[in-house]
Amino acid sequence: MTSPFDGRELGVLLHPSSIFGPDDIGTFGQEAYQFVDWLGRTGAGIWQILPLTLNGQYDSPYFSYSTFAGNPWLVDLRILHDAGLLPETGLRAYPVDVRVPFSELPATKKPVLLAAAEAFLADPDHPWAAAFAEFRARESWLADTAHFFALKDEHADAPWWRWPAPLRSREPGAIGASRHGLAQRIAAWEAMLFFADKQWGELKAYAGSRDVKVLGDLPIYVNHDSADVWLNQDQFQLDAEGGLTAQSGVPPDYFSETGQLWGNPLYRWDVMAQDGFRWWVERLRRCVDLTDIVRIDHFRALAAFWEVPAGAPDARGGRWVDGPGQAFFDVLAREFPGLPFVAEDLGTLDDDVYKLRDDNGLYGMRILQFGFDGTPDNPHRPHTFSTSCIAYTGTHDNETLHGWWDGLDADMREQVAQYYQFSLSDEIGRIVWSFIEAAIGSRADVAVIPIQDLLVLDNRARMNDPSVFVGNWSWRMPANGLSRELAESLRALAQRYGRLRS
Repeated sequence: MTSPFDGRELGVLLHPSSIFGPDDIGTFGQEAYQFVDWLGRTGAGIWQILPLTLNGQYDSPYFSYSTFAGNPWLVDLRILHDAGLLPETGLRAYPVDVRVPFSELPATKKPVLLAAAEAFLADPDHPWAAAFAEFRARESWLADTAHFFALKDEHADAPWWRWPAPLRSREPGAIGASRHGLAQRIAAWEAMLFFADKQWGELKAYAGSRDVKVLGDLPIYVNHDSADVWLNQDQFQLDAEGGLTAQSGVPPDYFSETGQLWGNPLYRWDVMAQDGFRWWVERLRRCVDLTDIVRIDHFRALAAFWEVPAGAPDARGGRWVDGPGQAFFDVLAREFPGLPFVAEDLGTLDDDVYKLRDDNGLYGMRILQFGFDGTPDNPHRPHTFSTSCIAYTGTHDNETLHGWWDGLDADMREQVAQYYQFSLSDEIGRIVWSFIEAAIGSRADVAVIPIQDLLVLDNRARMNDPSVFVGNWSWRMPANGLSRELAESLRALAQRYGRLRS
């Protein structure tokens, strides 16, 4: 198997929505380009992001309304203004001085984007018209997904299984009538999704021109209330009315004593296998098109997944069920030579998971925060790392290093300080950067550091807590976060440990 990485590499984890700028959230605009330039000064060659999909339930990109559509909330309005699609008054009407949750953006940013989309559609000679036509022709998912969003608008955002039965079950006559009646709104959604695709594509190309690869993220499951499930109901475990018959989750683990109940529909892998996992291949191809390398979230579910009854109050009553296994990867190997994927191999694992990962030559993940469970051969301690893995101080699901350290008891602090060779009297910045240096200096081919840890921020900067559904995904980087001094400090470590981008 060929590696998707080039020797020893260094990366930074920062989702575009967290980039500081004048909008309510980070965008694909000027500040994102400035981040790429800053990343270049660090010597890092990898920009890791979270899913680029439209944030859905609980503000989470892991509960998106479509696994194919890009996130129009990340569209930079100044680019639309410069393209003649948004008047200056439109920019001023947008509340740029406050940061808001994703859930509020449909009421604030969506009307502005719709106005820009309508202006664009009314101008067949716009310079972007040819690119839009090509986008519509190329992306087979677009028309039906835009129809789904238009129907969500038409039915006051009600989930699809509560729509009138003919639409819920996609009766051809009802679908045709709806498509005709909602043609203008469908086209507007296509244009908004095009704006997101165009802006991200240009930003990714800019990163590539500076030898920065994008490491993307693919959630293992999709949202029940999504275009994906509505359009492919036979491939999910649903009842006749579209309700769940089983749901996703994980057993009790590091994050929760009762397990995690995610609530996504589970796949009918036997049905998916009959058409060669068509939907999965198309989904992965879309993600590979948008990024350079793809992290497959909750990889272990491809070996075996935790199935929980639909109405269960928590995840403890679930059971393990075999996933698609090697048959799935045999198809992917034909469709994606070199398998440009990374396995998120965390949680409750067994030999079958390791075999599936290793037989397909996939890199796994090692998290320094997980290295202290009392066993000397803990795989998350740097001295145990193989080369074919990515070393992290933490992920978007973890506490920040600062927050994690604050929560340790005295005995554990002593163990950690002894292993990483710093003093308990050291300032928190020295402690956090001891971990950062350990990750970068490890044998792992790749080291990725969340920007929150580079900035030595406490748990107020945590991106996501998997054990709760409220208050996640809202962190924004400080205005002065990307300093020259920080870039130079990171570059010095990259050079010291042979990770400096050539």
